[in-house]
Amino acid sequence: MTPERSEPQFIDDERGGVTTSYGPFMLKSAFQPIFSQSDSGQLTIRAFEALIRPFRAGRPVSPGQFFPAVEAEDAHFIDRLCRDLHLRNMGRLGRHSARLFLNFNPSLYGGKIDFGNEVAGIVALCNELGLSPGRIVCEITEQGSDEHTLADMVAKLRGSRFKIAVDDYGAEESDLHRVDRLRPDVVKLDAAWVRRYSETSAGRLLLRQLVERFRERGITSLFEGLEEEFQVSFCREIGVDLLQGFVLARPEIFPTSFNIRFPESSEAETPQAPSPTSDVVRQAPPQEPRAEEPRKPEPVQPRRTVPFGRRGR
Repeated sequence: MTPERSEPQFIDDERGGVTTSYGPFMLKSAFQPIFSQSDSGQLTIRAFEALIRPFRAGRPVSPGQFFPAVEAEDAHFIDRLCRDLHLRNMGRLGRHSARLFLNFNPSLYGGKIDFGNEVAGIVALCNELGLSPGRIVCEITEQGSDEHTLADMVAKLRGSRFKIAVDDYGAEESDLHRVDRLRPDVVKLDAAWVRRYSETSAGRLLLRQLVERFRERGITSLFEGLEEEFQVSFCREIGVDLLQGFVLARPEIFPTSFNIRFPESSEAETPQAPSPTSDVVRQAPPQEPRAEEPRKPEPVQPRRTVPFGRRGR
């Protein structure tokens, strides 16, 4: 076992956040808000997505450069280390009900790793930090995973009251099967797929029907990668439950400015989607660019000729 894996250290930085390290890399958390939208266009923070921000010798390094530099035998350790870091910073964010989206890669949890112990460790940390497991949304990928491992992960997470999300939904046969099999609480629709379907009236009707079908099944729809104001209006028009993207707010390294820019309020209206929180906000200009997570493709510049531009997460 390498020294990095044997003794993870979490350090309070000068700004009040928590950092950790792996070899020459310092790791920090960034959070991007996820919003709901009322019929009148009022936006409310419902959750944050956690993103890792590596630094080397004080200079930022993209996640796409950092993760390939991780030794294969350390992959599971880094996966867990990043989640623990995000949870510790979420505990300091000062939001009492917003949820946190965390990534899980089932391909790292086969063989000798007991995922039940993994879940127990996350529950213990949540209890230590005063975070209810119901506020944690476990975003599951299917990369390199077998169905047994995937089903076992979801069952153990759901058994401990964590929420489940599936990512990159594109309404292919495999995506429909994935939703039926995993019964998620949230479905994140693939931005490129949504862009393509939103270009025609038939496609827009399909998106509306899909959102309605999810709601009937108690599933929250989330459209990510929103880059333009008219995309937000389109989401309101078809009844999308949750929205995420640069046009609303960019990720910020912890500690963020969101408590100042978007203060909590007990007067927030109840969301249509099954995602109860209470952080009333107004739209604000983008702040910090968002670096890419390694399992997503590199971003492209948004196009104004179509409703949805594709970018990585």
